[in-house]
Formats: sequence, structure tokens, C-alpha cells
Amino acid sequence: MIRSLVFNAYFYVGTLLVAVVGIVLVPIPTPVLLRGLLFHWARAVVWGMRWIGGMKIEFRGLEHLPANGPALLANKHHSESDGILLAARIRGIAFVAMQELFRYPLIGAILYRLQMIRVDTCGGGRERENLAQFAKRAYDSRRHIAIYPEGNLMAPGERERYRSGIYYLYRDLGLPVTPVATSVGLVWNRRDWRKKAGRAAVEFLPAIETGLDKETFMRRLENTIEAASDRLIAEFADHSYQPSQLVLRSQGQTGVGAAITAPRGAP
Repeated sequence: MIRSLVFNAYFYVGTLLVAVVGIVLVPIPTPVLLRGLLFHWARAVVWGMRWIGGMKIEFRGLEHLPANGPALLANKHHSESDGILLAARIRGIAFVAMQELFRYPLIGAILYRLQMIRVDTCGGGRERENLAQFAKRAYDSRRHIAIYPEGNLMAPGERERYRSGIYYLYRDLGLPVTPVATSVGLVWNRRDWRKKAGRAAVEFLPAIETGLDKETFMRRLENTIEAASDRLIAEFADHSYQPSQLVLRSQGQTGVGAAITAPRGAP
């Protein structure tokens, strides 16, 4: 408990100070300095997770992480630390983020200057156009693009309906997609105040090749990410393999739903 409290103080106070510095950098025409600040802040957080909070995170499958962009990453979303872990590994990464985040004081202005990609989780044709427009800017800048297909933070052992925005990026940009599995929720679950000392992993998986139709791609992406994440959870929680269960947080469900034991295609 003490380690968690100390880490939280380190994380939230440090993040506020970095945000203040970030606001000073926002008026600068180029986002290069701000991206450098993001990278070093993320690395400082990962350091604090390990040495203050006792959260040791392994990175696996780095040979599957494209060395240079543009690249598409589709990530399991357990924790508010997921993006931090990627930002500490990939300088200049562009995240697909909910448009609500862009309305927050300080954070919104910084996200705009960092040229992150706004998305409305309600989706629709208009939103697909906006997603394509902002993602094309990141593509042209040869940046890695990270998207969370579930659109919600899910506890270990849960899965949401995978949204199809990732498919349209995959199709329109003509890029293979690198699935990313995780068990980080075991030590830092969603937005929980209390963190747990322990081990977890982020694993980059072999890329899904271009040219697949929507149903095939979505089914393969979901099955790949969920199976690998469930395997990591079983390994680090020291229990037998258990398939994730459907929880529709986007529809207000907060508990575990019916087990998913067969492949599902996302609408």
C-alpha cells in the first residue's frame, strides 16, 4: 500500500509538472520538442513503476515491432499506463484518442500540438472520415499509429466488442497491423488508484498482412490479441489459461458477461 501511495504521488505530481512545461512548449510551431518531452516523461514513469511501485514490465516480441514508421499497432487496453509504456518505447508515436480528452484543460492543447488522432467512439461514416484524415497526417509524417480497438479500458479477463475503425485504417493506409497483447492490468488495472507490485508483460505479435476482407481481418485481430493476452494473464497470475469474457462497458455493463469460446466477427 505504501509503495502504491508513493508511486501515485510521483506519477500525478510529476505529470502535472510536465503538463505545465508542455503548455509552455505548445506555441512553438514544431511539435518536436513536445514529442521529446512526452518520450522522456513516459520513460520516467516506467522507471517509477519499476523502482517505486515495484511494477516490472517486460517487453516481448520486439522483433515484430516495426523499426520505422509509418506503422499500425492495435493494442489490448488494460490500463491508463498502456499508452505510457508504448510512448516510452516509440518516440513520436501517434495515439488514436477519444475526442473528449481534447476538451480537458492543459491536456487538450498538448494533444492538439502533438498531433494525436481524434476519434468519436460512437463511430459512424463521418467519424471514419475524420479518423482517416488525421491518421493520414501521421502516416505522411512516418509515425507509428497506435489504436485501441475496444475503445474502453478492460480489466484482465474481460473483452469488449472490437470496433471497426482499425480495419478502415488498415485498408485505406495499406499497412500491415501489429497486434499488441498485454497483462499490465494485473499490476495497474484500468484507472485504479491502488497499484500492485508484481510482473507483467507487453507483447508485440507478428503483423497481420494487408489485403484481408473486413470480417476475416477483424476476427483474426481479435482472436490474436485476446488469446495472447489471456496467455500472458495466466502466466503472470499463475493460473490455468482462461478465455476472456465479454463485458460491454460501452453499454454500461460493469461486470463479467458470458464467456466467449468461439471466434467472433466485429460488426
